[in-house]
Amino acid sequence: MVGLKNKKLLEDIFTSVNYIIKWTLLSVLVGIVVGFAAVIFTGSLNWGIELLSGVFETRWVYIMPVIGLFASGFLTSTFAPEAAGHGTDAIIESYNQNWGKVDIVVVPVKLIASVFTIAFGGSAGREGPTVQMGGGLGYFVGKTLKLKLTDIQKIVVCGMAASFGAIFTAPIAGGMFGAEVLYMDDTEYNSLFIGFISSITAYYIHAVILNQASLFTFPIPKEYVFNPQQDILFFVAVGVFTGLISLLFIKSLYGYEHLNEKIELPDYYKTAIGGALTGLTAVVITPQVLGTGISLIEEITINPTFGAGVLFLLMIGKILATTFTIGSGGSGGVVAPALTIGALGGAFLANILNYPHPFALISAVAVGVLGSAAHIPVTTTLLAAELFGIELIKPATIVCFIGAWIARSDTLYRETHVSKTEKSKAAHSFTRDEIE
Repeated sequence: MVGLKNKKLLEDIFTSVNYIIKWTLLSVLVGIVVGFAAVIFTGSLNWGIELLSGVFETRWVYIMPVIGLFASGFLTSTFAPEAAGHGTDAIIESYNQNWGKVDIVVVPVKLIASVFTIAFGGSAGREGPTVQMGGGLGYFVGKTLKLKLTDIQKIVVCGMAASFGAIFTAPIAGGMFGAEVLYMDDTEYNSLFIGFISSITAYYIHAVILNQASLFTFPIPKEYVFNPQQDILFFVAVGVFTGLISLLFIKSLYGYEHLNEKIELPDYYKTAIGGALTGLTAVVITPQVLGTGISLIEEITINPTFGAGVLFLLMIGKILATTFTIGSGGSGGVVAPALTIGALGGAFLANILNYPHPFALISAVAVGVLGSAAHIPVTTTLLAAELFGIELIKPATIVCFIGAWIARSDTLYRETHVSKTEKSKAAHSFTRDEIE
């Protein structure tokens, strides 16, 4: 009897060690592949932005989104229609319905189309393209290694986590993103640890090669200290404000997307119209609403002279520019625009309230709008700590969770299931034989 127990113990230890070794190696492999892909994408995008920088100092700045979005729409509609839009939804749909299946052609098409969208002034971010590419590369690795479908699904999550961690220089938030973004009210805990490994690996490769340890280059203000007696109720109210902004962003984006679907024109004409409306937004408000918005966050943080009216117009302008860019089918992400919209909302609130620590509001509402709109409050709470400092995680936590509760009626990622229970009730659209 003792011998049988010892044998069973040894078998359990061997199984656990084998599992740990297997998934550590797979996670690192996916992190390496996605990390280099993120480097290629970031390098290509930076090259495109630098190449066109002179044009953006001329009146051509208002026409550039038309050209970029037309090219983006032509590429996606011709070679990979699933590469259109903000990308993250597509990989979530693939995970939830098709066992994570992604056609490998999506990866280069998404990369090139997104460079055209963003470098030419479309209001979009880098997260959507890299998350879709990361998931696609994860699927490719799994199929190449002939893994079973359930393992391939886990590797796809690793790819999503790795891409987010690398692009946003936030490896912990990236690991959480892969597990949290799949459901509105649930988390894929089985993939959490391996997602962290992939995210940290990809972040390291991206940061070392591009010499970019942090997404932002400005010095983070350190004077704020969270005061529970004063700040808890205050940031609860800020969370309500944040949730309402998130709903406005979601309704605007998908309202235009629904309208765009009714237009009976080729997809690349639709994206060109979206580019024209994006350029018109820049004419009416300012060209600062174009691009990812990361530089605008830095500017409003460093330069506190922006008035409340200007900040409010910039926020509305960024919502509209992103709506026209992504809602028309342009290839790009929604995370950076959401952060920018939130930062502008936080700066506006700090201005009208004359709040003594504006950066606390800017950072909390920035991650709060993203966390609320995408229903990833844990991810964005960690993102606040990694991007802005550990003290700012406290107001960010309140704002992210209150905002997510306010905005829970809708989401930026409409292919997410409410929970694993809901997913289990939905039949897969592909059988195992069809996938394999």
